[in-house]
Amino acid sequence: MAPPPMAQPPPPGGAYYAPSSGTPSLASAPATTYAAYNAPQGQQPPPPRAQTSYSVSSYASPSQVPPSAYNAGPVPPPQQQQPMYGSGPSLYSTIPGRQGAGTAYEEPPPPQQSRANKAGKIALGALAAGAVAYGVHEFVEQREEDEEKRRLAIAAARRQQEEGERMRRENEARRRREEEEERRREDHERWRREEDERHRQDVIYSQPSHHAPSVYGGRPRADSISSHHSRGSDPGAFRPPAPFGRPPYSYDPLDVRFVDPSRSSENSATPETYPELRQTPSDIVVKIGTVLALKHLATGRLLRSDRSHSTASGSNQQLVYASRRNPADDDWWQVLPANQDVPIPGSIVSYGTQIRLRHINTGRHLHSHYGFATEPNEVTAYGDQTLSDENDHWVVERFGDGGYSQTWKSTDAVVLRHYVSGMALKSQDIMLREDVQCVTCQGRGDDDNDRWRVVLSD
Repeated sequence: MAPPPMAQPPPPGGAYYAPSSGTPSLASAPATTYAAYNAPQGQQPPPPRAQTSYSVSSYASPSQVPPSAYNAGPVPPPQQQQPMYGSGPSLYSTIPGRQGAGTAYEEPPPPQQSRANKAGKIALGALAAGAVAYGVHEFVEQREEDEEKRRLAIAAARRQQEEGERMRRENEARRRREEEEERRREDHERWRREEDERHRQDVIYSQPSHHAPSVYGGRPRADSISSHHSRGSDPGAFRPPAPFGRPPYSYDPLDVRFVDPSRSSENSATPETYPELRQTPSDIVVKIGTVLALKHLATGRLLRSDRSHSTASGSNQQLVYASRRNPADDDWWQVLPANQDVPIPGSIVSYGTQIRLRHINTGRHLHSHYGFATEPNEVTAYGDQTLSDENDHWVVERFGDGGYSQTWKSTDAVVLRHYVSGMALKSQDIMLREDVQCVTCQGRGDDDNDRWRVVLSD
């Protein structure tokens, strides 16, 4: 039996029967038409169901169809449709007993698998936490390493800056020393030229004077020790040897002799300083470095110099004079070798040796020169540790016989002979002012006023 003709074709998009009671039906097709279409052959169609107010548009998509709509019996398969949201399976494919697109229904995993999944998740979380902690540790270490590198770089830059500043100061000090040395050399050369000029004008054409030294402005006293005590007329008296490469000493003030430029402190191998040896009176051997005072035996006064006194005329250099009878700070001198000589510190000094005497307080050397008076020659303190010439050289001799090659002892009376001129260091009881007794350089060294003796520190 053929189905009765349909008054209206089914609506497109998959229209479904409405629920048996209380559920919406398709309003676009009468219920009797669908019932007659679905009834089996030879049977009466079921009575019409109550109409609902729902429209077909309410079930345009299978995902919007309520589950109760599938209980009305077999219907034509709906058209294949894509899910409205996302790419997952549609609601239609998850309904049991229906055929549709998408994945099949999946059963929930068993409890053992759930626990394994949970353990895996915990392990993955622990690994992630460990990775984060390791990353934080690496970051902290890298930051500390960068900070250490920065600190070291700053310290290196600071050291480099300090080294540069130190070198700058050293170079500046070296430059100042060189300028000072050059200035002193220029002054020295100028003084030499002036000395030569004075000698040519004042000394060569003048007559020698045998009265008290005019350079100090003093006058001899009646009780002073004068030259009539000299033993120079004795044919057996000691005669010092001639200086090396020069004629014998004439002791004539007009016989002007000049220094050897090679015997100066310039380019000298002699050390600028020597250790100071402070000996007791029981140690009577004089050595290189010994600190001593020189007592004039005729008057009992000590050889002295200081910055507050200078010669009244002539070179206007620092004055050397005799004063007091007990050693004071300005009375000490140090025994040093001559320029270009290099003895070891503490070497024993023998008679006949050239030495220098450096004043402890002022650092100047016992000095004498021609040119500033006809007679006698001046004795001054001149130069310093870096400036010295042959006019600072003195030959120490034992009074009377010279004692050459024998040891210099503090108990002996000695003569200090100026090496260039051959004159002896002399003092007389002539007071330039209160407690300032004159010291000159004159004579052969055989006069009682030429005798000196060493005084050692206590």
